[in-house]
Amino acid sequence: MIGARAVGAAAGVAALELDAASIGPFLLSRPLVAGPLIGWLQGDAGTGAAIGVAFEAVSLAELPLGGRLELSASVAAGTAAWLACGGILPSEAAFLAGLAAGFAHARVEARLRRARGALARSAEESLRSGRSPWLGAKIASALTVQAAATFAVALAAIALAGAVGPALWSRLPELVRVGSRTAFIAAPWIGAGGLAATLMRRA
Repeated sequence: MIGARAVGAAAGVAALELDAASIGPFLLSRPLVAGPLIGWLQGDAGTGAAIGVAFEAVSLAELPLGGRLELSASVAAGTAAWLACGGILPSEAAFLAGLAAGFAHARVEARLRRARGALARSAEESLRSGRSPWLGAKIASALTVQAAATFAVALAAIALAGAVGPALWSRLPELVRVGSRTAFIAAPWIGAGGLAATLMRRA
């Protein structure tokens, strides 16, 4: 059964992610903010910050600009922080679950962005024909759909990982678990290296 706090966490992730959907941007959707905030809700802002740093590092070179979005970093960090800070999964396992949630949400986000493109074309046609484009209503509708989709993905990820994650993690070979821990610790360095390589290619 999904608790009220899990529902609240998913709602919090959805609210923070709206910043990435251009309601701001105020950078509230960045993992460095989302991780500690969700961790604070679980009573462990320190672990949430560590999760946030890891996801911030691996997503710096892939900012959600234009039509390109490989990973929804805010959803990944928020989901992982909730799982790790609540003691549901070890940090390294929560990191993997967060990656899965972030990749899943990115696929949903791609569809939503295409739909928003259709709204923009509809508003343009309205202006050309002299009719009101009703931009306020269309923007509000698009953001509501965005928040609902993010909430659904985050809540599903939290519920699924909470239900099967601990048992599945305990059955994995020790080598896999140690490797996951190493990858989690190395994530900031890997991310920094990827960003440096990207900057060098663009220089």
